[in-house]
Amino acid sequence: ALLLDVGSTTCDVIPLVGGKPVAAGRTDTERLLSGELVYTGIERSPVCAVASRVIYRGRQCPLAQELFATMHDAYVLLDRVPENPTTTNTADGRPLTKAHARLRLARAIAADGDEFNHRDAIAAAQFLAEAQQAQLAAGIEKVCSRLSDELSAGPIAAIILSGHGEFLARGALAALGIDVPMVSLARQIGPGPSRAAPAHALAVLAREATSG
Repeated sequence: ALLLDVGSTTCDVIPLVGGKPVAAGRTDTERLLSGELVYTGIERSPVCAVASRVIYRGRQCPLAQELFATMHDAYVLLDRVPENPTTTNTADGRPLTKAHARLRLARAIAADGDEFNHRDAIAAAQFLAEAQQAQLAAGIEKVCSRLSDELSAGPIAAIILSGHGEFLARGALAALGIDVPMVSLARQIGPGPSRAAPAHALAVLAREATSG
């Protein structure tokens, strides 16, 4: 099986055999090399780290190599995450709304609001979402190859999903044609604990250790 934890900054791809983790990496660098750590997330990742260009009015336009917009903006525009006017943890410190997200994406191609309308923003956001999905899919594919080639574990039989970027994991799995039973921790234990799944797991282990 695989445990896919998709958060605001990173994605973890944890291989499981017989119910136990069989990770190849012991450090973050080793995990990056193995595909078990994909350093991209649905909020904080700069768009220029996800793709080098976006679609703009039928053409591919290079992205400015500066922190002008993040994937949070793309997913707000695509209605994958909700607007939050009280959140100002954005590239320009302005609210997390569709209007401001559009302007931040415009700046990423050196445009202003007059040159970059809502339709332009949706096209760019969709392109970025697909690029990020491909990044995660590459990590999953690498881990699956090791399970098959090195560990002779056979095909993936189940997927466990955690984190508030579950939609990104599902998209990457669909792109790879992986159609197996999935367990959503957001549905099993609630979106809050799922978003903090590693911390929640430690709390459960600590409770079990002290109660035993």
